[in-house]
Amino acid sequence: MKPMLAQVLDDLSSRKGGWMQIARDLEPDNVVSYYSWLTKLAQGVIREPSVNKVQRLYDYFRAQEAVSAPAGQQEAA
Repeated sequence: MKPMLAQVLDDLSSRKGGWMQIARDLEPDNVVSYYSWLTKLAQGVIREPSVNKVQRLYDYFRAQEAVSAPAGQQEAA
């Protein structure tokens, strides 16, 4: 299992082009600011991000995987 930050960075990389939607989903009242932070994180500008923000992204990506995975794969995970 990868460290949480490494996994989140991989998830962001694989969803490039969808970061604005991620920002909308996680911070609907503060989209522009969150999108700015998210892009800086994904580009490596933020070296030591808040654990709380990384955890929130990690949980978001895991929930997205659970929704998009076929029923049989959810049980195997």
